[in-house]
Amino acid sequence: MNTSPHYEFLVQKKTDIEDQLNEYNQVLINEKNIGMTGELVDKEGYPRSDIDIYKVRLARQQINRLRNDYNALLVEIEQELINIHSKFKVDEPGEFVEKTNPLPKEELITHRAFAKVTQVDLNSPAAEAGIQVGDEIVQFGPFTHVNTSKSLSEIGEHVRKSENKIVLLSVARNNSTEQSASTNGNNKKKVILKLVPKKWTGHGLLGCKIVPID
Repeated sequence: MNTSPHYEFLVQKKTDIEDQLNEYNQVLINEKNIGMTGELVDKEGYPRSDIDIYKVRLARQQINRLRNDYNALLVEIEQELINIHSKFKVDEPGEFVEKTNPLPKEELITHRAFAKVTQVDLNSPAAEAGIQVGDEIVQFGPFTHVNTSKSLSEIGEHVRKSENKIVLLSVARNNSTEQSASTNGNNKKKVILKLVPKKWTGHGLLGCKIVPID
């Protein structure tokens, strides 16, 4: 898939923010793994002496700022992907392939997946989008492993707010055209899918089951 210079810039910016988020998250881990909600005072109401409160407050402030920047950036990336893929045709259900060239080997997935599809109902919105059982979700709209909880509750809320709207998914799929795919778990093909959450004859707005990857 050919990309634009602006897309490459956005992806690099996304990587930079992820690196910063990881650094500040490590600060919180080092401070008794206090996280974003741990108490800064003891049971008697005094500042805790076992942590560096200044470091914790600063890290939390920076994480909140970076998360806002990250979410806005993901929306921009999503829109850029829509612009790029508007130049593509659909080759297989839900899969975008360049008009003249097949998906190049550079598209083999290298990013970390955070969820896996374990069920796709027949004639569901998920099936119409081309989602397959076994697909590993790398990005679901504005969400990646960096800003998604283990419960995937944010994705559920995003789906409800996106009824009858296009949501772009990036999934890692076993590349059956590459012989090494069956023996190398990292040899996966990136597939961009257009999912439209909507009411249908079955349950929910998607018709698929997604579970977090530990």
